[in-house]
Amino acid sequence: MIPCPNCGEELKTVVSTYEVPFFGKVLLTSISCKCGFKHADSIVVETREPVRYTIKINRNNLFTKVIRSTSGTIRIPEIGVSVEPGPASQAFITNLEGVLDRIEGIVRTAMRWNAEDEEKVGRCRWILERIQNTLHGEEELTLILEDPLGNSLIISDEAFREIMSKEEAERLKKGLTVIDITGLNEEELLERSQ
Repeated sequence: MIPCPNCGEELKTVVSTYEVPFFGKVLLTSISCKCGFKHADSIVVETREPVRYTIKINRNNLFTKVIRSTSGTIRIPEIGVSVEPGPASQAFITNLEGVLDRIEGIVRTAMRWNAEDEEKVGRCRWILERIQNTLHGEEELTLILEDPLGNSLIISDEAFREIMSKEEAERLKKGLTVIDITGLNEEELLERSQ
């Protein structure tokens, strides 16, 4: 029995797998309770070679599709922005304009949180100006999408795709929470699997 964190009653749990285009096999989980508590999650269960995509964002390619898995990291070096996965990271499908829109929202929130710090507010304004300049075709920004599990993708002939080295991939955050359900160390697991 898994108790509800809200009321303590038993949670209803549904687990299933689906084949999803661009992501492969995905594990879907849903938990709910009579009291109204709900939580759903999806986990990509396949891994591929670690990959890096690089594309220059300009006014002409704003609708280029971007698929970011839960393990994908997005960087825009010209403005010093990195969006790294964490334990609650969620996959999304959007386009280059949508990525800039997400970053813009985060920067606007940071401006409000740091309203008393003129230096931070000034930095946020500078980032917002660079994003707007890119959306209006006045400059280009570079988007780098890295995924150590190979499940992220930019769908465009303009995107440069490269396989990352093992060392580069190991330095990236994966956004995964590893749960040991066996209570066994690696040697004991190896012995039992033989």
